[in-house]
Amino acid sequence: MQVPLHPMLLGRVVAVSATMTEVLHRINQFAQARTTVVLVGETGTGKSFCARLLHQLSGRSGRLAEITAAELDGGLAHDQLFGHARGSFTGAMQRRLGLFADAGDGTLLLDDFHLLARAEQALLLRAFDRGAYRSVGTDRDVPLTCRLVIGVGRQLDALVADGTMLPDLRYRLGHCVVRLPRLEERREEIGILAQRFLEQCPADTDVKDGPRRFARDVVAVLEAGHYPGNLRDLRERIRAAYLLGRGSEVLEIEHLPDSARASLRYERRADHTTQLGVVQWALWRTGDHVGKAAELIGASRNTVAALRAELRRMQERSGVPAAEAGGTQAERAAAS
Repeated sequence: MQVPLHPMLLGRVVAVSATMTEVLHRINQFAQARTTVVLVGETGTGKSFCARLLHQLSGRSGRLAEITAAELDGGLAHDQLFGHARGSFTGAMQRRLGLFADAGDGTLLLDDFHLLARAEQALLLRAFDRGAYRSVGTDRDVPLTCRLVIGVGRQLDALVADGTMLPDLRYRLGHCVVRLPRLEERREEIGILAQRFLEQCPADTDVKDGPRRFARDVVAVLEAGHYPGNLRDLRERIRAAYLLGRGSEVLEIEHLPDSARASLRYERRADHTTQLGVVQWALWRTGDHVGKAAELIGASRNTVAALRAELRRMQERSGVPAAEAGGTQAERAAAS
């Protein structure tokens, strides 16, 4: 029996697909626990947003502190993470708390963890093993009181397998994992998300005379798109279209930036990524029916079948169950 979803989750997160419903349930189940939570997802899938949700639902009294691995500066990582005492080195004119102390009894998000050097990982491993850390220039243990949220671009076991992550640290991080799907795994939500981004455009751009709604064919084009930057990519395309459509009530296809004008037909001369995107969209629209998908986009059954098999292989390599690729048929019908 699952814990009932917190009302805040229902109000703030678009979750029509089975994959996003699972994300909500996991956030709901992990939020109030002190355990480390690992958010696995490509760039733009919403790791920072989910970390904020975890923190807000946790009931923790401290703040949410955020840093990416790229911001940690090699030899200064110990200082940045754990702070230093006054006079501990030349130029240390005053005490520095460090990120863990700054988070206090709150939450620390360490994003892009897969970019963290192994030496810096070893620092964290020692702190986790002892449940405490020492600032530079002191011999006093400071207890770890914050809750740690880790953001990574790939599954932890894959990071261990290629030597990116220390095995002992992977085991210490545990198994409370939330996998955030790529936008193309949740196409049934693209129309809803696009409308939400459009409604935010007046505040985000300081421009008030842009379109307020989409023409129907625009939603179909957006659903068929390829989004390497995921949610962030869709949001920026909508902002550009909003500005290009100034003075119009309805956002039309001609207002979309070139990067957002996905074809709804299969084009032999198109690049392979575009072809895969069109076939994936057609299979989603037709309930994974090869014949109907081929008819919808003007491709042969053999072409659609071959690209469908390639999509399945790509999903398996990325750790995505085949059933998650486009949601259930009932979900697709509800989104139509």
